[in-house]
Amino acid sequence: MQTIIDEWKHITRGKFVVLILIVPIIVAAVFSYIFQNSTVNEASLAVVDQDHSVYSRQLITKLDASQYLQVNGVFDNYMEADPLLYNEKNSGVLYLPAGLETAYLQGKPINVGMYLDMTLTASANSIRTGVTEVIGVENATKSGPSTLTLEQRSLYNPTNQTAMSSVMMFVNVVLLVLLGLNTISIVPRLREQGRLPEELENPLGIVLRVIPYALVGCISCYLVIGVLKQFGGLRFEANWLQIFLPFFLYTVCTSLLAMLIGWTAPEAAKANGRIVLMIMPSFLLSGGQVPVALLPTLLQWVNKAIPLSLHFQVLRGFGYKGGDIRYFIPLLGHYLVLISVILLVLFLLMLKEMKSLTRQQEDTPTAPSLAEGPSHV
Repeated sequence: MQTIIDEWKHITRGKFVVLILIVPIIVAAVFSYIFQNSTVNEASLAVVDQDHSVYSRQLITKLDASQYLQVNGVFDNYMEADPLLYNEKNSGVLYLPAGLETAYLQGKPINVGMYLDMTLTASANSIRTGVTEVIGVENATKSGPSTLTLEQRSLYNPTNQTAMSSVMMFVNVVLLVLLGLNTISIVPRLREQGRLPEELENPLGIVLRVIPYALVGCISCYLVIGVLKQFGGLRFEANWLQIFLPFFLYTVCTSLLAMLIGWTAPEAAKANGRIVLMIMPSFLLSGGQVPVALLPTLLQWVNKAIPLSLHFQVLRGFGYKGGDIRYFIPLLGHYLVLISVILLVLFLLMLKEMKSLTRQQEDTPTAPSLAEGPSHV
């Protein structure tokens, strides 16, 4: 009994009781907020209208009114589905064929084609539900046999391979941890070694220290994809030279963000503990674990500031779908904006650090010079 009392006194002197009571409550509240949506509403759909009739426009209006989807664009001329799906502005493409209105009025069967992006499963399923519902209502209101037949084709990941989703997510989180742990301690390490004041004389040099880590991180990305493609049956269609640029921007952006998070740590060991500030948002909000479309609106905006989220967009659009780099220029621009913001904050921290060092030097009394010789009374 005495041992129990002794241990109770020990835990009451520490933070264990507070942590075990408060932290699970906070985690439960946060996760409840993140996972509050179980289905995607208003998933983005592109419509290629080749009929250009009153009925086709009415059908598009009915589709847009569905709670499950939103018509993001209507194209009057034929377009391939791939360019409309590369950059994830759309999760599906619906084709309304020429002669749709005539066939519907005459009660003749006609096929309506739909392509779904299965790298975004939640959004694709929402579109399938919404379009099927509208087509079903149209056929039900028409006397006689069904006239509209929906033909669906699942693209890019029709069998829902885990190598393209779960495996890729966990591998990239591990890569993020390794890259982050080694770059988050750069500045605290320089501070511990007493080299930071000297390094601050060349601020650009401090930033450029992340380049070796970024290059090795790029090589790791290539190796991971090669192994998964060879042994895991991964579908990866990107040009190997073109994809270097988004890979490099991702590793540079991640390294700079880690440097920013660890900047104020007094020593490298304490900086490493801050890696959780990168891991948790990246794991939960990057779109690898929870589809971005299922996140609350506020967290969808937070998602735009997470480098791993942009990396997954590159993997899905550039890698799995085989799109050319010209379709991803806005995404590369997004990387550059994010890097610019991080660099701005880093240089502000450098300026603050330099002012602090200058103030310390001014406050430190200078010892008398030996060249002056001994004082005489």
